[in-house]
Amino acid sequence: VENSFRLAEKLPEEMLRISESGISSPETVKQLRAAGFRGFLIGENFMKTPAPGEALKEFITKLEKC
Repeated sequence: VENSFRLAEKLPEEMLRISESGISSPETVKQLRAAGFRGFLIGENFMKTPAPGEALKEFITKLEKC
């Protein structure tokens, strides 16, 4: 995630910014959005749980409240 923030300053604003790896909270997505990111690759965070679908649903619900 820190690499995404560092790279954001160097990328042209018209470039689609996608952050990958290390995203584990809706607050991080909110911060990345503020830095111009519009795509997010989140996998390991959900795969570490016994119910990935439920974890995703909860993440999205929290994200909508941010």
